[in-house]
Amino acid sequence: MSNIFIISAPSGCGKTSLVRELCECYPFLSQTVSYTTRPIRSGEENGSDYIFISRDQFVAKKKKNEFIESQDVYDNFYGTTYESINTILISGNDVVMEIDYKGMLAIKSKIPSAKSIYIIPPSISELKKRLLERGLDSNEVIDKRVSVAEEELTYTKFADYIIVNDDFSLASESLKSLVLMLHIQNHHTILSI
Repeated sequence: MSNIFIISAPSGCGKTSLVRELCECYPFLSQTVSYTTRPIRSGEENGSDYIFISRDQFVAKKKKNEFIESQDVYDNFYGTTYESINTILISGNDVVMEIDYKGMLAIKSKIPSAKSIYIIPPSISELKKRLLERGLDSNEVIDKRVSVAEEELTYTKFADYIIVNDDFSLASESLKSLVLMLHIQNHHTILSI
């Protein structure tokens, strides 16, 4: 039986980089690709990073109940389809979903056996510094993200596992070790003699 891993974090905590490295390391993992209405960013690839669609297309999919979870994040819609999860499960791979805490809670309510892993920053001040260094957003948007992150950190209590991303390589090794352990626990074979 395959695992479903939900990896969540406030914006700017390194979640995307950690998930990318995790999935490159283990061939038994496949990541769902979420739908979004936000504009494509430089360096992103449609169908690989996200599936970019219009608001009208997103609303139509939502009305057809195609999303297991969907959120309005910073005035853009994001959603994970049932189909994206089922396609991976049918292939025999473990599912990796990179979603926010609301998505994590929605998935856990529908699939209680899913394993939730929450990535947190070492501090709010370090998170703000990282968002500034990333250079993707205005100071106003960064302040909003930091404020939202402070609230999101209160949801760590609902996660099954927490990893502090103070040092990227250590956080990456922790995440890989955790996922490998959970994969092995779920796929072990017991031989009786």
